[in-house]
Amino acid sequence: MATLDTGKEVENLSVSESQRASISSIEPIPPSNDGEVSEENISLTNTDNQSGALDATLNKYREACQTGDLVIVKKMVESGVIDLKHDYSDEDRVSGLHWACINNRLGVVKYLISNGADVNFAGGKLDATPLHWAARYGYVYIVHYLLERGADPKLVDQQGFNVLHLSINSSNVMLVLYALFFIAGDELSIDALDPNNRTPLLWAAYQGDSLSVKALLEFKANSSIVDSGGFSPLHWATVKGQIQVIKALIDDGADVFQKTNDNKDCFIISKEMNTTESLSLALLKNGLKADGTPLVKYFSNPHYAKFVTFMAPFVLLGVIFKLFASINFLLALLLSLLSGFAAAIGLKKLVLPSFISSSGSGSFFKTPFWAGILLGSLLWVLYVWLARVFIATFEEEPFINLAFLFFATVCIISFFKLLSSNPGKIVKEENHDKIKETIQELLRVGKFDARHFCIETYVRKPLRSKYSRFNNALITRFDHFCPWVYNDIGLRNHKLFLYFLSSLIVGAICFAKACMEYFDVLEDASNSDFKCMILDDELCAGLHIDPFALFVMAWACLQVLWVSCLLTTQLFQTIKGITSYELNEKSRERHGQNEPSEFFMTTPTDLMDRDELSALNQGTVNSNDRRLMKPRTCFSTLCGLTGLDQLPVILSGFFGSARGQQDSIQTRVGTGRFATNNGWKTNLKDFWLLSDQTAPLWQRLLYSPQGFKASYNNKEVDYRTLYTLPETTLPQEDMV
Repeated sequence: MATLDTGKEVENLSVSESQRASISSIEPIPPSNDGEVSEENISLTNTDNQSGALDATLNKYREACQTGDLVIVKKMVESGVIDLKHDYSDEDRVSGLHWACINNRLGVVKYLISNGADVNFAGGKLDATPLHWAARYGYVYIVHYLLERGADPKLVDQQGFNVLHLSINSSNVMLVLYALFFIAGDELSIDALDPNNRTPLLWAAYQGDSLSVKALLEFKANSSIVDSGGFSPLHWATVKGQIQVIKALIDDGADVFQKTNDNKDCFIISKEMNTTESLSLALLKNGLKADGTPLVKYFSNPHYAKFVTFMAPFVLLGVIFKLFASINFLLALLLSLLSGFAAAIGLKKLVLPSFISSSGSGSFFKTPFWAGILLGSLLWVLYVWLARVFIATFEEEPFINLAFLFFATVCIISFFKLLSSNPGKIVKEENHDKIKETIQELLRVGKFDARHFCIETYVRKPLRSKYSRFNNALITRFDHFCPWVYNDIGLRNHKLFLYFLSSLIVGAICFAKACMEYFDVLEDASNSDFKCMILDDELCAGLHIDPFALFVMAWACLQVLWVSCLLTTQLFQTIKGITSYELNEKSRERHGQNEPSEFFMTTPTDLMDRDELSALNQGTVNSNDRRLMKPRTCFSTLCGLTGLDQLPVILSGFFGSARGQQDSIQTRVGTGRFATNNGWKTNLKDFWLLSDQTAPLWQRLLYSPQGFKASYNNKEVDYRTLYTLPETTLPQEDMV
């Protein structure tokens, strides 16, 4: 597989094996329906140096099998020119069925088998069956058909590889899942050994194939089995340095201190292979220090640690407001930055380790800290209003105060509802029989890929859904993850989210208006004439008499700015009938960052529809072009948190580009109109009104969907099973 820095060989593998092991599910295999695999570029047969020219007739037959020319294959077989009992050269023993399988020609495969081709014929120098050839290249449809027609999954080639080993070797997670659900177990042990005692899990770990490793571990693959060199899957994962693989194996119980036959543990191997950083990060994600010992956790219950993280911003904001109210502005700014930095470091060192490792999320942005900032802001605003503003201004401004109380109440209630709301989760399917039925149905219709089958929850993916690692579920009509409410936004809480944003903005404006009246009262009571250069009299009075209230008001007004941008973005998307996720995906497509191979699609052309065939033949933008790959900076992260990242797209949609072009937003972020845009009137009705037309109008407007049924194009649809969009005609007057 590789050699360590000491120069000592770890394992003796062939060059072809080393090349195959470089593939991983992080770099999925693309569909290869456009070309064929010939004997010059197939490693399984080892026929690169064959001597002698093939018989012209046999060569024509092979070429037809490779290219999927069923007309020629039928003609040659039915005319008797080709005998399916001996349709190969005695030199290489590679049948037409082999060539059709390795080139993903399902139509030819079906014809050959139906006319008597031996489905278990062992050919090539490795005595591999057509099933082995198809599995090696990840062609799940071919594998499925061969097994249905009697292919024996227990057979091995001369290398000692069975179909499960070769499925792992293909790094197509769709085939791996198929093999685990339909082959592993009764037919074949999930821990089947090759001649060097390597299990499928060990091969997947060496390849750095995190998706296959995760799937194997879920099916209880043994992570403690070692190969003939004493290497466990964790040892080989450390050699490769793929963090997610190392993390998954350690989480499964793999021993980081276990030694190989050469008396080397993972720490020694990581130093020799220069993967120490990967090992350390994986250990940290599992709640371990860089030396493999457990991190100190100051909270026995992760929920207590989350609560501290959630409430810490309230204290931090109070300290910052007090600093600005008490000392020089520049000094207060410096001390505030230091306080924020110290709070972040303290949380990361003392609090976050108690729950981040258990939740599996290492991102600080997916902690309750940001929701705590929002709650802390609301609480300090309420404190200032109750303790100071309300008493002084209610008599003169009762309407403003009552309006603030109403919107603040709505804001706080909706905030806590959003924290615990169900965004429309489809949880993981545990019934294997149902999963098998789903896989078989998707294979039948040519949709068994990661775009249509969720490899995390094992269910068919509805349109407009996305898997969320935060909720460990598929979210229907997924919009985005919002750190400010510490939850995903989807079908069942999207409307509530917009009501929350609206109430926050209006409430903050009412608070600012009441504060200005409060400062005016302070100015009148002081009998002083305050002058502060650019500030008006009321603000100047607030700065001199009650700076704490002034800075709380300024902070509230600052929130209005970015929340208004976020709300504008969201409202625009409801008018267009799209979600933030769909808008981002269109943008990725435009920049060539969304390749079909991401979906592990190996659908034979026989089963592709017109759109898929068209997409397969279209050229794609080079996703490696650095001009299109924008690195994530602090500014872009801030824009993502506040929703400002999509504002330029919206402005371009309304006003055109700087050159005066009047292109629509659809043209700018993708090709053609959004499929979910049914006209602005219909889009707004679909979003804001419940699908239950028997309910009162006020109820349809205020309540969110309680299940998965909602309106789409004025019709009730079930978003849990929305696999195709209903056809629609868009009236010209509804175009936006």
